[in-house]
Amino acid sequence: MVSIAVGSSDLRVLEARLVELANAQHESEEYQRLFSVPLTLPRIRAHHLQKAIWVLNRRDCWAYAQARAPFGVKQLIWKHEQEELGGDVARGLEDHYALNIRQGDAVGLTAQDFADARPTDTLFTCMSAWTSLAKDSPWLKSLASCAALELTNSEEVLRGKSASRRMAEKVRDELGIEIGRQHSYQEHMVADIEHANILMSVAREYADTEAARAEILEGAEESWAIDRVFRGHLGTLMLSIPE
Repeated sequence: MVSIAVGSSDLRVLEARLVELANAQHESEEYQRLFSVPLTLPRIRAHHLQKAIWVLNRRDCWAYAQARAPFGVKQLIWKHEQEELGGDVARGLEDHYALNIRQGDAVGLTAQDFADARPTDTLFTCMSAWTSLAKDSPWLKSLASCAALELTNSEEVLRGKSASRRMAEKVRDELGIEIGRQHSYQEHMVADIEHANILMSVAREYADTEAARAEILEGAEESWAIDRVFRGHLGTLMLSIPE
């Protein structure tokens, strides 16, 4: 995470707490369950389809956060979402939903499989909770609820590997699919390092009161609570599919 230059002890305390909580996600029972499931092709297909639906919900939530934010923050979110929604032309990179579809090809999924996929009841509930959190919260809390999920995938924040790297290596080691064919994971190992910086960048300018800092922490904590339910559910879903 970008270091704080303003010399504010309160902001440093906030940053340290966010880093602590982001790391705690990876140590949670739900994350441990997800990453301990022995993989098979049917299991990872189910995982990929639900994660792709989740990716679409992230775009909704960031849009709600952008709608509520001040103009300068809208610009930051717009820059963040341009690559997610439109790809990176200079690098020949597709939008991030398309990357999920290409990644699915490596495990035998087709574009039609993604088009036909529907969320499980648990994912539907989690997406509804995230949407409500982003749409109905004060703007700083809304932003934090979205940005928190970038923190748990940034290796500048984590003491260990990001969620994308952990799953990519697990798929490689257990299913023999090289990371170069895991297009979404490969991109997010890099992209989410930059994306994770948005929250403290905004905090340096706007979190100048105790109430503002509390909103940021509350938004992150509530989003991570939903995330734990979702990640644990992915593990349970895969375990329900026979090896």
